[in-house]
Amino acid sequence: MTDPLKLASEFPSADYATWRKLAEEALKGAPFDKKLVTNALDGFAVQPIYTIDDQDDATRLIHEVLTASVEPRDTITGWDIRQLHIHPDPKITNAAILEDLENGATSITLKFDAAARQGREVTSGEVGVGGLAIHCLADLKLTLDDVYTNLATVGLDAGAAGVPAAALLAAHIANSEGADEAAPAFNIDPIGTLAATGKLPCSAHDAISHSANIACELIDLFPLATAISVNGAPYYNAGATDGQELACLLASGVTYLRALTDAGMAVDQAAGAMVFNVAIGTDFFAGIAKLRALRMMWSRILSASSAQDATITINAVSAEMALTKVDPWVNMLRTTVTSFAAGLGGADSVVCLPYDHLIGLPDGFARRITRNTQLILQEESNIHCVIDPAGGSWFIENLTKELATAAWAKFQSIEASGGIVKSLSNGSLKSEIEAVWQAREKRLATRRDPLTGVSEFPNITEVKVTCEAPDLDTIQAEAKARQTKYDETVGKDLAAMMQAARSGATIGHIFTDLYGTSAATVIPALTQHRLSESYETLRKRSDTHKSKTGTFPQVFLANLGKVSQHTARAMFARNFFEAGGIEAITNNGFENADAAVKAFGESGAKIAVICGSDPQYAELAVKTAKALKSAGAALVYLAGHPGDARSDYEAAGIDEFIYVGADVLGICETALDHVLAKQGEK
Repeated sequence: MTDPLKLASEFPSADYATWRKLAEEALKGAPFDKKLVTNALDGFAVQPIYTIDDQDDATRLIHEVLTASVEPRDTITGWDIRQLHIHPDPKITNAAILEDLENGATSITLKFDAAARQGREVTSGEVGVGGLAIHCLADLKLTLDDVYTNLATVGLDAGAAGVPAAALLAAHIANSEGADEAAPAFNIDPIGTLAATGKLPCSAHDAISHSANIACELIDLFPLATAISVNGAPYYNAGATDGQELACLLASGVTYLRALTDAGMAVDQAAGAMVFNVAIGTDFFAGIAKLRALRMMWSRILSASSAQDATITINAVSAEMALTKVDPWVNMLRTTVTSFAAGLGGADSVVCLPYDHLIGLPDGFARRITRNTQLILQEESNIHCVIDPAGGSWFIENLTKELATAAWAKFQSIEASGGIVKSLSNGSLKSEIEAVWQAREKRLATRRDPLTGVSEFPNITEVKVTCEAPDLDTIQAEAKARQTKYDETVGKDLAAMMQAARSGATIGHIFTDLYGTSAATVIPALTQHRLSESYETLRKRSDTHKSKTGTFPQVFLANLGKVSQHTARAMFARNFFEAGGIEAITNNGFENADAAVKAFGESGAKIAVICGSDPQYAELAVKTAKALKSAGAALVYLAGHPGDARSDYEAAGIDEFIYVGADVLGICETALDHVLAKQGEK
């Protein structure tokens, strides 16, 4: 009799060898390692299945280490739901902040405009561009009116002006009720700024040293705050692997840790003054493993530094690289994945970007979705109620170990070569990341890495998402009107900057007194990318053509035979070309080449693709291709791999073959060139 309490007790026990044998039989001779094993960009192999035999002493210790680095109270409150605000008008942003905080968000991040980020005055034409027009204490007070800074963390994203912006926020909070209970995230980060922009207003050494000194003063004033941000997003959004981003985070973290302790902080206090900002992509399991690996490796660094507390503060943000401009609704799914992975990986705060983040200013609906995505994960899934919820999974534990191993080796390499600043300055890190991006591009071009709504299941006739266009003239005029005259010289310490801010000094004034007016450090910045950018370039050409002519560039589907005979390849061809913005003219099929060519001529299309089954190709492909060429087709394609018939097909006039693994981007770009050239366009 089987044990009723033992699941599957009536079945024989399974083992890996038996499973492997069955899997290889199902592959029918195809190589196991090629079909079922995934080779990560970080250089290690991900197996299709893991068992308890894959556990070793290293993987068994991961969960134990991570559990020790988590505060039990975090399982009660859950992670911090942090909302990003970028609207240039402080009044509108204030209303949005209050709405967010009243409806589930627990903290905010304020992204400053391009002028403030570069320390320019309010007379700059970049006021209100790319972020909030916050240039003086009056602007900040208007933005944070009725916001209880002792209850909701206020984070800053101020670029090179991180120190002046921190002085403004410190001056505002210090005069607020419950200032000693406030936990602002000042996010001063000269290394991240150098990586993202290639510029610093002084030498990197001086910028890091001064930031550390200001951080000490900020933490003395606000003991619960974080002052320094260790930002991995510029690396990941440039195309870096998860392991490379982790290595850059560790190298930057160690650099800041040294600077903070040199400035007088104890190592535990210095570690507590830092927050790690990690970009999370749509590889769900890799996102979980990345945060777990970071927590584990930073714990090792702190232990080696004789720290008593091994905790780490992590802010996870949806990676901009993973978001798309076309079919942006799918971004809701992408950011759900990034937020879920962040929660499971142990993030302390999570920024879920709005689905229309790349298009313009998000409205109330977009912000509501970002809040509710995380609220549902917390309140209905309860994933925050378990310390290290991914712990114990043989797959996740091994993925964490492999990722940590790759990242640690790269971290050691960066340190051995002189540190993160030197690796950025000499261009070596940029070259390595660009090499990875080129590898990503190849996978994207062939759809080995598919993008839903972009390279897969595209909808070129979708209604475009539009966003509010701010009235920059009015915003700039109001920003100027809020300024007060301040002509005194500002000191370099925090107290002097705070007093100057209270007296009307602008970010630009403080910045100029600190650093001067020109960038002292200039290096090649990391080029920021998005996975969808090349497809969107083609789609933009297509949309421009439609706006001029009323129709998209078109390809005629020369479908052979009955619907059942050509549907599979016709659907493949349609998705293939529409991923590049070329609309497919479809039909129910043709019995012979003459009928197909007649319909092609009536369609007005300039290019055609033959779609059918292999038996039909053997009978009709050559004849149809010759007829289409004679009828004026600039390019003729065949859907499917040509096999041994390639030379015969090419001799008949078939220019290219489209099949799984073909270069979608290259083929569609060539097709667009021909179609638009025929109509006198570029």
